[in-house]
Amino acid sequence: MSVMEKIEPVVKTLALNVSVEKAFHHFTANIHLWWPLAGHSLSQGEAQSVVFEARKSGRIYEIEKSGREREWGVVKICEAPNRLVFSWVLEAPEKATEIEVQFAEEGAGKSTLTLIHRGWENREDGAEWRENYNGGWDGVLALYAGSV
Repeated sequence: MSVMEKIEPVVKTLALNVSVEKAFHHFTANIHLWWPLAGHSLSQGEAQSVVFEARKSGRIYEIEKSGREREWGVVKICEAPNRLVFSWVLEAPEKATEIEVQFAEEGAGKSTLTLIHRGWENREDGAEWRENYNGGWDGVLALYAGSV
């Protein structure tokens, strides 16, 4: 496959029983409470926590038990509490993809989260990685939704 070939983004939408503000806060400030580090981290069993700095140029990174920090991405746009755009590098900037998370108010204390993971054509193995993430985001977002 050509690296230039367009690969459709992964798009996931969740209905949440919380306000946009609470949904945004839980996604960012509380990521260490819901992200499944044991199976979705660079360090696997050595991963201790994850941090999401919800500001432009903020970092997203995991912290190993030893204290070592490992880069996941960098925030490009932070329009709290409605929108985040960040790179997803996982210590490989040359293979970076991009994630956009939108939070929309639905009224009566409810909101919707839409995650768009794009940029697969930046990777030689983009189609394969897209399929892996398409299923992977289901489990990760289910943990988020179940804990918000």
